[in-house]
Amino acid sequence: MLRLQGINNKYIILNLAIKDLGLSAFINFIGINLRFFTENTLNALVFFNIIQADNPANRYDIHTPSPPDMTGDAATIITLTIAYLFFASHNVRNALNVTVNNNDNMDTQYIKAVKHLEACYRWVKNFFLVTVAGFGLYFFSKYVLSTGIDVVFVEGNAISNILGIVSSLIQICSPFIFVYAYCKYVFANTTIALLLYTFFFIRNLFATGLLGFVTYYDLHVVASFLDWLTILILLYSIGCIMLHHCASKLFHKV
Repeated sequence: MLRLQGINNKYIILNLAIKDLGLSAFINFIGINLRFFTENTLNALVFFNIIQADNPANRYDIHTPSPPDMTGDAATIITLTIAYLFFASHNVRNALNVTVNNNDNMDTQYIKAVKHLEACYRWVKNFFLVTVAGFGLYFFSKYVLSTGIDVVFVEGNAISNILGIVSSLIQICSPFIFVYAYCKYVFANTTIALLLYTFFFIRNLFATGLLGFVTYYDLHVVASFLDWLTILILLYSIGCIMLHHCASKLFHKV
C-alpha cells in the first residue's frame, strides 16, 4: 500500500508540473495576442479617433508611443512575467528534481512520463525565449531607437536616417518572430502561416515609413486600414483555444 502511494505521489508531482507548463504556454500565447492588439488594433483605434484624449491639445499620435499602447505594452510585460513564473514554479522545479533523484528507480512507464515532462519543459522554454526575443526587439526599436532619434538627434541628418532605417528594419522583422511563435502554438498549417507572415510584412512596410524613403510620402495611413484585419487574427486565436486546436494537446496527464 505504501509502495502504491509512493508511485501515485510521483505521478502527481509530474502532472502538477505539466499543468504549470501548460499554463505558462497558454499565458505566453495571450501575451503574443496582446502584442498584436497593442501594436495593430490600438493603432487603428487611435488613428480613427475612436480612442483619443479628452483634451484636443493632447491628441495621441500614431507615430510615437502614446498612453494607450504603452499601457498595452505594460500589460504584455506583466503577462509574460506571469508566464515565466509558471514556467519556473515550485511544481516544475520539484518535478525535475524528483526525476533526477529517482533516476535509479524508474520503471518503463515512469521513464516515458519523465521524458514527456522533459519534452514539455523544453517546448515551453523555447516558446518563451522566442517570444521574449521578439518582444525585446520590438521594445528596443519602439522605445530606444525611435524615441532616441527624436530626442537625441536632429531629424534629417545622416545618423538619424541610418538609425531610422535600422529601427524600421527591426519593426518589420520582429513581428516574424511573434508569428513563428504564434504558429507554433496553434499548429498553423502552411497556408495560415504564409498569410500571417505576408500580412505583417506588408503592414509594417507601410507602418515604418520605410517606403517614404522611396516615395517621399507618409504611407502610414495604409497600415491603419490594414490594422483592422488584426481583429481576425484575435478571433482565430479564440477559435483555436475553444476548439483545443493548440499546444495544450501536448500537456496531457501522465
